[in-house]
Amino acid sequence: MKIIEDKVKIYPPHAICRADIPRILSAVQQDWVADLKVVRLSAANSHPHVAIYDPFDHTLTIKSRGCTKERTLHRIFTELAIHGLGITTRGGHKLQARDLSRVESIVAPLVGQVLPYFPERRYGWTDKRVV
Repeated sequence: MKIIEDKVKIYPPHAICRADIPRILSAVQQDWVADLKVVRLSAANSHPHVAIYDPFDHTLTIKSRGCTKERTLHRIFTELAIHGLGITTRGGHKLQARDLSRVESIVAPLVGQVLPYFPERRYGWTDKRVV
């Protein structure tokens, strides 16, 4: 698997770094990430979607700039769970109500289990302009 991290020179930084990806992916079921070829930490701002899985080119794009680690992990695990469980989403990437509780019951324990391994990092940003 290839991990690509876009360089960020203006505040805010990525919520996670390239070295965090293997630990995150090892926390989920391996069949959820078996066909994953590329993980990209995008320099784009995170609104509205933090993590997006593209099943056509097997790429997970993570837009974590300005997000908390908890929100970032939650969205990554949610996206992987949706893909791994074979759930289809409606337009706008919205889960149906019947699938939402099922996915949330899987994702919440994962976030709680993995989050303690990611302490808050101190970045030496001098320029805090938002792009």
